[in-house]
Amino acid sequence: CREYPRLGRVPAAPLSPVSTMERGRLLAVCVLCWSCSVRVVTAIQRADMFPYGSLSGDMILAEGDDETSRVLSLPRPVYFYDSLFSQLYVATNGIVSAQDLPMEKQYVDDGFPTDFPVVAPFLADIDTSGGRGQIYYRVTETPSVLNRVAQEVHRGFPDAKFTPTHVVVATWENVAAYEEPTRTSGPSNKFNTFQAVIGYDEVDSYVLFLYPEGGLNFFGTRPKESYNVEIELPARVGFSRGEVTYLIFSRTEGPHYSVTSDEQSVKNLYQVGNTGIPGVWLFHTGNRYSFDNIVPASVGGLLATPPTRGHGLSLEYPDNTFDPDSQDEEDDYPLTGGDAEFQPAPASDHSEAPQPASPDAPSSPSEDVPHGSQPSNRQYAPPNPPEAAPEDQCCYAALNMFFFAFSFCPRFQQQCSQNAFCSDYATGYCCHCRPGFYGNGRHCLPEGAPQRVSGKVSGTVTVGSTPVDLNNIDLHAYIVVGDGRAYTAISEVPEPVGWALMPVAPIGELFGWLFALELPNSQAGFKITGAEFTRRAEVIFYPGNQRLSIIQTGRGLDDHNHLTVDTVLSGSVPFLPPGAEVTMDPFKETYQYYPSVATSTSVREYSVVSADRGSESFSFQLKQNITYRDCRHDSSTTALETLQITMERVFVMYVKEERILRYAITNKISPVGVEPTGPELVNPCYAGTHDCDTTAQCIPQEGQAFRCQCATGYRGDGRNCYDIDECAEGLSTCGAHAQCMNLPGSHRCQCQSGFEFGFDGRTCVGELSCRCVFHHLWLLHFFPGPSIFSDVDECSSSPCHVDARCINGLGSFQCQCQAGFYGDGFYCSHGGDGRPSVGRPKTHCEHYRDSVQTTSPEGYPITGAYVPQCDANGQYIPLQCHGSTGHCWCVDTRGQERAGTRTPPGTATKDCDRPDEPERPKTHCEHHRDSVETTGPEGYPIVGAYVPQCDANGQYRSLQCHGSSGHCWCVDSRGQERAGTRTPPGTAPKDCLPSAAPPTVRPLPRPDVTPPTNADITLLYAQGQKIGALPLNGTRLDATRAKTLLTLHGSIVVGIAYDCRENRVYWTDLSARTINRASMAPGAEPEILINTNLVSPEGLAVDVKRRLIFWVDSNPDMIESANLDGSGRRTLFDTDLVNPRAIIVVSSSGTLFWTDWNREAPKIESSSVDGQNRRVVVSDGVGLPNALTFDSSSGQVCWADAGTKRLECVSPDGSGRRVIHSSLNYPFSMVYYRNHFYYTDWRRDGVIVVSKESSQFTDEYLPDQRSHLYGIAIATSQCLSGEISVLLFTF
Repeated sequence: CREYPRLGRVPAAPLSPVSTMERGRLLAVCVLCWSCSVRVVTAIQRADMFPYGSLSGDMILAEGDDETSRVLSLPRPVYFYDSLFSQLYVATNGIVSAQDLPMEKQYVDDGFPTDFPVVAPFLADIDTSGGRGQIYYRVTETPSVLNRVAQEVHRGFPDAKFTPTHVVVATWENVAAYEEPTRTSGPSNKFNTFQAVIGYDEVDSYVLFLYPEGGLNFFGTRPKESYNVEIELPARVGFSRGEVTYLIFSRTEGPHYSVTSDEQSVKNLYQVGNTGIPGVWLFHTGNRYSFDNIVPASVGGLLATPPTRGHGLSLEYPDNTFDPDSQDEEDDYPLTGGDAEFQPAPASDHSEAPQPASPDAPSSPSEDVPHGSQPSNRQYAPPNPPEAAPEDQCCYAALNMFFFAFSFCPRFQQQCSQNAFCSDYATGYCCHCRPGFYGNGRHCLPEGAPQRVSGKVSGTVTVGSTPVDLNNIDLHAYIVVGDGRAYTAISEVPEPVGWALMPVAPIGELFGWLFALELPNSQAGFKITGAEFTRRAEVIFYPGNQRLSIIQTGRGLDDHNHLTVDTVLSGSVPFLPPGAEVTMDPFKETYQYYPSVATSTSVREYSVVSADRGSESFSFQLKQNITYRDCRHDSSTTALETLQITMERVFVMYVKEERILRYAITNKISPVGVEPTGPELVNPCYAGTHDCDTTAQCIPQEGQAFRCQCATGYRGDGRNCYDIDECAEGLSTCGAHAQCMNLPGSHRCQCQSGFEFGFDGRTCVGELSCRCVFHHLWLLHFFPGPSIFSDVDECSSSPCHVDARCINGLGSFQCQCQAGFYGDGFYCSHGGDGRPSVGRPKTHCEHYRDSVQTTSPEGYPITGAYVPQCDANGQYIPLQCHGSTGHCWCVDTRGQERAGTRTPPGTATKDCDRPDEPERPKTHCEHHRDSVETTGPEGYPIVGAYVPQCDANGQYRSLQCHGSSGHCWCVDSRGQERAGTRTPPGTAPKDCLPSAAPPTVRPLPRPDVTPPTNADITLLYAQGQKIGALPLNGTRLDATRAKTLLTLHGSIVVGIAYDCRENRVYWTDLSARTINRASMAPGAEPEILINTNLVSPEGLAVDVKRRLIFWVDSNPDMIESANLDGSGRRTLFDTDLVNPRAIIVVSSSGTLFWTDWNREAPKIESSSVDGQNRRVVVSDGVGLPNALTFDSSSGQVCWADAGTKRLECVSPDGSGRRVIHSSLNYPFSMVYYRNHFYYTDWRRDGVIVVSKESSQFTDEYLPDQRSHLYGIAIATSQCLSGEISVLLFTF
């Protein structure tokens, strides 16, 4: 038993009658411990070993007494301890080494450590001469073997995030001990069989030793030079790092680990184990980052025998694990569509329902079935450390019996997410996400919040006949869960593979399935798989029959709750010419669900358009399996059978200059056969056309009604949500001795130094565990009466604070602060400092204050830690100040900072008694700044963390500098770095001018003009480096005919206008600081009209009648005009402007209108086209008037306000003002056509339609390329009455 709290052991003294009696009682208890089971755990059989032999692709070691294999080169290196090795050797004498071995006499008779790296399942003097046994070895990537190793590791190390990429299997079959010919009359008939299995990935390695029943018949060997002395050395089992170098030329003995110590412990190898299965031993043997010594698994596994009489206590091992595929060694992973494993069973009276070749349906006894996968033949047996004393063995057995006899969850709660609860069932336990979270219980995410994915892509892809290696390049995905949009980007993709992989959208489809928009009676994949799964897919291209394998492994959630998925690609794909475009039509796919596996098969068609070949059509077949860990103990849940995924939009693109491959897919999941009805009949929540925040849930109501509810962990009105800091607000689930770390939408708890999570996975307990208390509880339950243990008085070591008293108890102790002091007993302070008096519970402020760690584990003060100040009643003092930085601010009664009250050191503090001004929502910059984690778990600042700088209005400062590196650079309004502006430390920074946000996705590299589709009315919209064309069908958006009109690499297109007489499009380029135009005729080239004396050209308008253009420049704050060819430039206004943005011209009346979003006095003004009659149209009730248009039917000017969120109209004389819509998201530009307003929205990154008559949202278009949309205009085949040009934009 371990220290505090603990049960003391019997003192080591001469046996007295009392101590003898106690030992006798202890022995009786241990005997009863082992007899509690009524079912039998047997050692593994040879059939349970990993497949081996020639049929499994093994190599065979030459016969002999001291043979070493040829070098076994590993496809990827393996970590052993903390060192990397790329080759292995298998030796006759029961070892695997990472170095070529010396002669056996230099090591075979010696104990550990060895001079060279050794994995030793049975190190002894073995001899296979004369056909006495065979030694097999191989390195394999067979999925069935990989999955079985993964299962064994997850069983022994439940918290391990491990998915092996390669496995080395070495098997010694029927090998004999070396025998001197002069000492025996003939060869011995004693033979041993055992196996070593090394599984590893890029970070970790684990080793399994397997000893089948009857496999060990000799337990040691005689030294060759024993000089006629009768001596036998027991086999050595364990690991040795070998000699390590230090001080360049010096060498020293490395770490080692022994499993056995004497002959008896060798004999017990098949009778005990540390994985829950006798004869199976598992060890963590290496790690990329830090590794001190071997770590054994600790599940246990004693050989049990059927008792003649028992207590009738049946103890089942809870089979809540990920079982591997049950496949033959030669088999590839099972795929649907023609594979025998998935065909229905022959019809008969006794046939069962068809099932796939899943972990629970082994096809034959000879397959690679993991031992222990048949619960009817196995049961959990308590652990038995190899060198434990009988008292400890009984202690461990009692612990396991105590837990399993009454409950599974107390032991396995830590397997569940911290946002889940554990439920006990008759056969095991299951994890269930708490309300407000979704997942499989092991992994839970806040409902409604967007999800991010990161990982690596590796493998070799052959394009045509050219193989291309992918060396751990980055993959990132972003999923808007509220409407099922999934965006995937793979960076640093070499050019030939980048073009060729464009059709392989299934790489990104995985994330669409995991987080699809759920229609009624369906659920997305993540609720089934959680964050740990393996997806295996095969893509077969036609007509060339190229095959590409995709293996994607979910490795869990990282510290920020982001999903980690690694992808391995191997095989060949058809060649696509550079510059080609790939289009894929919407399609549906049916998923079949079985226990622990989901499968699907589909055929896709796609088109390739290239300059050389024109348009061509191709297809591919996709077959896939997704395996995961399910929980079958909850019989009340209804098993899924089939669901249908609908991919409404699929967009693919390869950006040559950035070497980025992008997939954008919109996904919905529903029962099979559910067909979407017309848009007017589908609730916006299911159609994905709602206006809820991306961090909010859309809750459908009756008919078309819905409401927006901020996601779990966020607060707001549903249309604007911001993260809740559970740590600061005292809302965390963290207990004592735990530190709370805030995450977007959630938080996590981290135990302070010297503590670790207990059985519940939430409570932090001392690393010196209290598990022996449970042993004692079990014994008290079954054997009441005087204790058979003598208690140790922990209070004798004075563990409590000087102002606390220690109370010793049986097997434990507690510390209580003395009267007048407050604390947990390990730290007490006087109650006069504002802490609560005895009897009053802690307040929110006091909980927060006392949870802050102000000293390091070594006792040194932690600088930078903010400690809230509470008054005598435990309430927050209205003025809070940071002791380290000197900043002060006002707080409300919940301790939340009141906006606009923070003051820097050395300045006068705010008067916290004054009422708050109306609080504005946090800006993008402020959200970014506040989300940066600037201190580590221990409270120390993280060196290298970049914290963005915001101005007084919450906008990004145009010049940003890194506090640690000293680099400075210019940014746009979204905080994105402007190319070419970065300067190293010690040099003068660039002169940064404010600019608009660049797009997050770059389009095709060359300028290219394509005429819009043949439609009477087409919307033109600016999206960073491109201008898109979106035809109208009546007043509805025709997304099926949308396309790119103009692509301009390196540009930031903001303002856009159209000349209906000459069929030309005009635009402002914020990046190049130019005004441009291009004919919409095929093959037309862009033309620069003005490229001088422009700083930040934004709004643009064309006067069709007078052949003039008008624009605003928001940096010098000017409004200018020129002829359509750029000549005749003149300044109309350069005074009384602060932030001019949108501008329109009404040709019929010769009137200009523009917006000025001066935060102090926003307004909308007008004048004549020659600059006369300037006046204010509206200034009251205006916030950020971004979008501006003219309603020719009513003669009113209309604007969309990103501050008030309203769409309003007013007559030019200021009368007749009315609100069209009162809850927009974030409008930027707007046009009017046939009683409908069409505006670009930065919250949705799309075009939104509002009906003037109903004041309702009627349509929406979300481009596949995800980035902000700027200006919008109408292109017509003939000029409309009262033709105007419009633009809006701002941040």
